[in-house]
Amino acid sequence: MNTARINPWWVVLAAGIILAYNMGVRLSTGLLIPNINSDLGISQSDLAFGFAVQNLLWGAVSPVAGLLAERFGTVRILLVGALLYGLGMVLAAIAQDNMLFFIGNALLVGIGVGATTFPIVLAAVGQKFPANKRTLALGIASAGGSLGQFGYAFILGKISPVIGWSDTFMWFAGSTLIVFALAWLLAESKQLREERRSAQISSPTRLFDWQAIGKAIQVPEYQLLNIGFFVCGFHVAFITVHMAGFVNFCGLPSSVASNSIALIGLINVIGAVTVGWAGDRWHKPYLLTLIYGLRTLLIIMLIILPPTYEVFYAFSVVMGMLWLSTVPLTSGCVAHLFGTKNLASLFGIVMFSHQVGAFFGSWWGGLLFEWYGDYSIALSLSAGLGLLAALVHLPLTPKRFAAAEFKAA
Repeated sequence: MNTARINPWWVVLAAGIILAYNMGVRLSTGLLIPNINSDLGISQSDLAFGFAVQNLLWGAVSPVAGLLAERFGTVRILLVGALLYGLGMVLAAIAQDNMLFFIGNALLVGIGVGATTFPIVLAAVGQKFPANKRTLALGIASAGGSLGQFGYAFILGKISPVIGWSDTFMWFAGSTLIVFALAWLLAESKQLREERRSAQISSPTRLFDWQAIGKAIQVPEYQLLNIGFFVCGFHVAFITVHMAGFVNFCGLPSSVASNSIALIGLINVIGAVTVGWAGDRWHKPYLLTLIYGLRTLLIIMLIILPPTYEVFYAFSVVMGMLWLSTVPLTSGCVAHLFGTKNLASLFGIVMFSHQVGAFFGSWWGGLLFEWYGDYSIALSLSAGLGLLAALVHLPLTPKRFAAAEFKAA
């Protein structure tokens, strides 16, 4: 499988399409919670907990999958992950009770998402580009996830009222074939494979580069990036899992929720590419401070303004510019600090922090709604965390960031 002569922008295209599947399915199926609740009789808090476990597993599997990809190759890990992802969707679709739905949607899909997600895919992209073009390439590939969110949410809004949530899951499971068709384009270069083979011969019992990981965890700049990405995960999960419930609570049609999620994904195609371009020109941590600060103001707007069509769609447009725009910046920061050799595993650890935040964003959103009868407390918590994320990136000044470069190399 020789990919050395392939134009690296084809790798970006393949990565974007795989992420479109990875994120599109996961971020749109939360819109079906009211239908699943009605059909299977599973409580909203139990469904929210299942999606929370899915997010947590995604995060836990992500760094391990990144390490395995660095050891055994990106393509193998992507194919195994896609197989589990599709199987989980099928099991969830045929479930008649909470247990089987949980096994499919929470456990298998969670593992599958973690093995086909950003750290593995973006690491393959990052290896193909020099530093002065890397963040733009990462931004374009990341935009694929947003485009998938738009496409899958739009399709879901059209077909689920006609065929039901179960058949919608089945159709989405069929789209797993996308990964099997494109994964080979993300294969490592011959030189990198030879270096990996030499490392295996010289140290056959050494599965992972724990030394590089241990050094990275001790770097304060890396710790702050993990805190910021925790908040990003909280925001993304809370909005995607509870948008339908929030819209329903406000007395608006369910189409407002699916349209809002689709709109966020569509606009973030522009946002992710724009931020990727900006990240190659301006200091990435300061751009992250700007993004999280704007998210905070946007959530406050959602709290204080009356819930109307116009407010939800305005929220979606602006949030779309900020949605996954944190991904190319954060992964670019990790690559800047430590290089690209261990990018899949080191960004995978940051992604785990993201998904711990997603676990709490999904779970606490449901719990707080059941306890207090509305979403005001959960929205206030989201705004407070957004302010925290904006603040933790301020100490990452250009001088300090340059001094920390390649500490784990």
